[in-house]
Amino acid sequence: FLKPMNCPHHHMIYKAEPRSYRDLPLRLAEYGTCYRYEQSGELAGLLRVRGMTMNDAHIYCSPEQAKAELLNVLNLHTQYYELFGLKDFWMRLSLAEKDTGKFVDEPELWQKAETLITEVMEEVGVPYEAVRGEAAFYGPKIDFQVTNVIGREETASTNQLDLVMGKRFGLTYIASDNQEHTPIIIHRAPLGTHERFVAFLIEHYGGAFPTWLAPLQVRVIPVASAFNDYAHGLNDSLYSSFVRTELDDSHDSFSKKIRSAAVAKIPNILIVGENEQAGQTVTWQRYGSKDRKTLAFDAFLELLQEEILKRQDWRTDDQ
Repeated sequence: FLKPMNCPHHHMIYKAEPRSYRDLPLRLAEYGTCYRYEQSGELAGLLRVRGMTMNDAHIYCSPEQAKAELLNVLNLHTQYYELFGLKDFWMRLSLAEKDTGKFVDEPELWQKAETLITEVMEEVGVPYEAVRGEAAFYGPKIDFQVTNVIGREETASTNQLDLVMGKRFGLTYIASDNQEHTPIIIHRAPLGTHERFVAFLIEHYGGAFPTWLAPLQVRVIPVASAFNDYAHGLNDSLYSSFVRTELDDSHDSFSKKIRSAAVAKIPNILIVGENEQAGQTVTWQRYGSKDRKTLAFDAFLELLQEEILKRQDWRTDDQ
């Protein structure tokens, strides 16, 4: 389907069969594509697109489960951001404003939702600010904010606590009292739209990604064509070890090959020449560093695989 959001589809999946309190919390997740015909003047590279991908999910839960589920969602967000090296982030709590006509007119539900969501945010411990009048029409929302390279604040992802749409879609479950109740819905997409998140990562790292995240992780550079066969063997070994690698056996000069790898911001360069071939070693140079280290190829591969597996960034992590 060409859809602007995933919510209604998930709601209909929930509604497709009778639900019991024993089924809750029910978590429906989807790597879904959505389409929105943004005006041409609003489009901005990967930050604002018409076709987008989200790791979207909706959690249907009872009131007793809502706090724990929301806490798990916010912790998942912080885990993602810390994993990707985004440390300068905070949360914005968007609340309703009375008598504006923009929000569903159920004051008791709003009060309940705002109290619950504030308690959870305090427990998570991430800095946040509360803003009136910015909520979704059906409930308060939590925006994860980041600062881009020019110092401008951007919204990376959004979560909503929804006490309204379940009733509008006729979603129910049979509770332990044998009566029908409406579930609370938590909307969550920890990375927001992937296109926008990739844009944040490109800006954050300036294109110089850590090895585990880099599209191309290693470039093998022979100092002369006489060592191409040895370089080919190393490149094949890296490839068979699931390393994203490339061999530069072009006719360019050695200095131009090194410069080309630096311009491409490839995190690891392997230089091979007569000494390396004779000793079955490699000379390893990191992007942004002038230091070169000669070591056995197997030792290099072991270090590289550990770095990738642990998602380390050698520039910031203790190796």
